[in-house]
Amino acid sequence: MDISIKEKILCEANKVIAKKGLNCFTLEEVAKEAGISKGGLLYHFPSKDKLIQGLIEYYMEQFDKKIDRTRWLSSLIEQHFNYDSVDTTCMTGLLAAVAMNQELLQPVRENRRVLLEKIYELKDPTLGMIICLACYGMAFSNLFGIDVFSKKDMQKIHDRLIDLSQQLL
Repeated sequence: MDISIKEKILCEANKVIAKKGLNCFTLEEVAKEAGISKGGLLYHFPSKDKLIQGLIEYYMEQFDKKIDRTRWLSSLIEQHFNYDSVDTTCMTGLLAAVAMNQELLQPVRENRRVLLEKIYELKDPTLGMIICLACYGMAFSNLFGIDVFSKKDMQKIHDRLIDLSQQLL
């Protein structure tokens, strides 16, 4: 399957941040890695902020596609704990936004508000919030490479969160 130039740019931008760090995250470096001219990159993303915004939107779209709407809470847990299917480099746009321009996180905040509205509809909204926070913690621990739990412990945590989520629906 061929990917669009825009998607290729986003993939390469993610790789630049993940492998080389934010100091090397320049439009020139991304263009070089994507195999296009800087002008070609600017055609799709006219500024670094627009590129970061694109990274965030791409991450959110990719993650959203994996969530099963009929069992959204357990699906959310599974996606946060399934490191084989989660490409943490997709989250690098979030890191870039946190470091460079937190205003770009507005779509993430809005996404979280929508999720919170769904959580408020659960039997125990506080438990729903705790489950989501546990998921976010696991995702960011994995992203930062600081997770210390064994696979066995991770499975126990996953299974317990799934059990708890079943009580909420």
